[in-house]
Amino acid sequence: MIVPTTDSVRHLFIFQRVVSSKHNLLVVGSTGVGKTVQVMGLLSEVSTATSKLTINFSATTKSSTLQDIVESSMEKRSKDKLGPLGGKQLLIFVDDFNMPQKTSAESPFQPPLELLRLWMDYSGWYDRLKCAWRFVLDTQLVAAMAPPSGGRAVICSRTQARFHLVNITTPEDSQLTRIFESILAPKLQEFDNEIKPMGRPLAQATIGLYRHVMDVFLPTPEKSHYQFNLRDVAKVVQGTLLAKKQHFDTSQSIIRLWAHECMRVFADRFLEDASDDTGKFINILSTRMRDNFEEDWDTIMDGVDDLRYGPIVCSFMDENAEGLPYEEIRDLVRLTQRCEDKLEDYNLEPKLINMNLVLFRDAVRHICRIHRILMMPRGSAMLVGVGGSGRQSLARLASYIAEIDVFTIEITKQYRVTEWHEDIKLLFEKTGVLDKATLFLFSDTQLKEQAFLEDINNILSSGEIPNLYTKDELPAIYDGVRQRAASAGFDGTSGKLWSFFVESIRSNLHLVLAMSPVGSALRTRCRFYPGLINNTTIDWFHRWPADALAAVGSAFLNSLTLDSDDTRKRLSTVFSLIHLSAQRASDQMLQELKRHNYITPTHYLELVREYRVILNEKRAELGNARDKLENGLAKLIEARDGVQVMSVELEKKKVVCAQSQKDCENLLVEIVSERRIADEQRKQVEGDSERIGKEEIECKAIADDAEAELNVALPALEKAMAEVQKLDKSAISEVKAYKSPPKQVETVLAAVMILFTKQTDWNTAKKVLGEANFLQSIKSYDKDNVSPATMKKIKGYVSHAEFKPEAVGAVSKAAGALCIWVHAIYIYANVAKEVAPKRARLKGAQESLAVKQSSLRKAQEELAEVTAKVNRLKQKYDDSVGEKNRLRAE
Repeated sequence: MIVPTTDSVRHLFIFQRVVSSKHNLLVVGSTGVGKTVQVMGLLSEVSTATSKLTINFSATTKSSTLQDIVESSMEKRSKDKLGPLGGKQLLIFVDDFNMPQKTSAESPFQPPLELLRLWMDYSGWYDRLKCAWRFVLDTQLVAAMAPPSGGRAVICSRTQARFHLVNITTPEDSQLTRIFESILAPKLQEFDNEIKPMGRPLAQATIGLYRHVMDVFLPTPEKSHYQFNLRDVAKVVQGTLLAKKQHFDTSQSIIRLWAHECMRVFADRFLEDASDDTGKFINILSTRMRDNFEEDWDTIMDGVDDLRYGPIVCSFMDENAEGLPYEEIRDLVRLTQRCEDKLEDYNLEPKLINMNLVLFRDAVRHICRIHRILMMPRGSAMLVGVGGSGRQSLARLASYIAEIDVFTIEITKQYRVTEWHEDIKLLFEKTGVLDKATLFLFSDTQLKEQAFLEDINNILSSGEIPNLYTKDELPAIYDGVRQRAASAGFDGTSGKLWSFFVESIRSNLHLVLAMSPVGSALRTRCRFYPGLINNTTIDWFHRWPADALAAVGSAFLNSLTLDSDDTRKRLSTVFSLIHLSAQRASDQMLQELKRHNYITPTHYLELVREYRVILNEKRAELGNARDKLENGLAKLIEARDGVQVMSVELEKKKVVCAQSQKDCENLLVEIVSERRIADEQRKQVEGDSERIGKEEIECKAIADDAEAELNVALPALEKAMAEVQKLDKSAISEVKAYKSPPKQVETVLAAVMILFTKQTDWNTAKKVLGEANFLQSIKSYDKDNVSPATMKKIKGYVSHAEFKPEAVGAVSKAAGALCIWVHAIYIYANVAKEVAPKRARLKGAQESLAVKQSSLRKAQEELAEVTAKVNRLKQKYDDSVGEKNRLRAE
């Protein structure tokens, strides 16, 4: 909300005249006087033919970065000329103009400013890649800066001379009172009559408090964050406007709410040291109450749990109420239970990592502070505390209570500016395109490059990062917000869509920075990046008090089995005393030696965890020793009982041992006798085996001789049988068909009839040929029993010159085959006649060998039985000896 005043209207008129006359404008004024707001009002009224570019300088801004940002909004008009896109005019607004660092302590030059001066003097600059001159056309510059102080430097006089300089003075208290009264009065008209006229006193009290704080709490190297501006007054008024008639119905309740907002905005950043800044602030606040409301501090704070903290006001106690009312909570136990219920719900969420938190009194208050900031429009926080103080965990829980998503980055070894920008694009998509309220939780441990802080400073100051998106990525963003922009009354031009996108980001994005006060890093960052203080609400996490330490210690000891709850309580008290004594010793070391030694909550948690580990180890060690002693005693008792039983058994076993000795001697005699018999039988069997082996060799020689002689006749017989196999009925019928056979055929058949002991005439032969089993008779002829008379007759045929298979086969193939068969039978019968005596002798030898082998097998079986008996006796003897030895050993 902007409340116009005489000065703001006058300034806007001057700004418009300077810009319309094409002069560069430099606006100077203290932090919080409205420089940026008034320039943004000027930019909002420029014509559509002029595009706008906002750049926020920081201490680390480089001239190359500035040139890249400006050129990204340009297009090439000719070979050496650049101009704004679409042929428009470009109005560049540079905020925190004097923030860039100088090249050296002696040098008056700031590179980004010198680049702008080069452009203002010569209408261009050099291309850094091609080293060629580039004219920058149709561009005008508006800058804003605060007077030199802290990280802000004195700009070069030659640069200042290129601007039309306008100084915005700090408004008078009367003007500020009218501004904030005009904001408060309409809201208070909704309340009861005693509250309606309180708009002016509230505004006067807030401004008076601000002036007093500015005078008393000055920044020092240790308290560099003690920087206050009119934005803090606006935050107090903004928090007061959250009041509802149903919960603040008296003037005292409104004053108590106002005191709460003042303490949250101003006092939450104070350090706890010997100067007691919080106590001083309460005295100032008490003075304001008496002067502006005629109320006493003790009266207003009646019933408040802790006067140094003030009342507790939050908006998440009654989630069923409409609009989540901003109300004062006096029941700290009920508030703690509410936070613990939310923590339990948080731990039940499947996508969230469980947090094992102990919500002591200060932790609950920090949750209320962070939740209050998240509920404010564009509310961002800087949580300052040492490691382990719970900054990130409480911020996650507060965001869960506020139903705001948490966005964090994941740092890897390769995480650089490119990956950082990709994550920021995802964040902007959630908040700007998808219109989701999101908390961006960023810790100083994730600060791998200073460029991260520069981008965060830009987000806090303007809601955007210059040159983040390429030209190819912008159409997707425009399409994503087009429908919502149209519903909000924005036209479809790219400039309006981008403005709507940035406004959506600023409305939905809440930055929570978790910073550590250790060293000088925080002081340097606050000096280089003023947005970290100017655009955030600081919540300083102080040392845990004794009750918090005791509560955490008790919670960590709950899993241990102790004698009683009183023991657990006393242990947690001891832990608390140890931690507090270490802190006091560190403070003494700082005073005497000027050396810091930080005792953090992490050390306390490690103390409790190590106690638990050592306690479990000692318990296990003592338990093992106890078990060993118990087992040893049990073994001794068992041994005693065993000895008594064994003494009785020993007497019995002595008798058994004597009997076993006697049995062993008897068995030994029997074994010797049986072994002698077995040895005699083994010698006899071995002699018989040797003789039978020789006879087997002789039998084999006889069989081989007979077989060799038979092998002479067998090939011829096999050949003849092969020829006979080829004969079939048709071949026999061919022979039988002869009425007067040829002489060779008749001769062959006569020889065949002789072998079958038949008449040799043709008619008998035809009759035999006609028999159905003739061929079978040929094939199964008993060649081993041919009579000598038959052989004598056949000899006359086979010795005949014409009784040749070739000659007969020429006349008849069937007769030729029979001729071959007759020859083969004759040859085989002659050989068999000679082999027959050998066969008879072989048969007799084999029969004699079989009888002897049978006798040998019987003798071997008897020998095996005797050997087995000897082995059994030996085994029995060995068992007896073993039993005897065992009994002796026992």
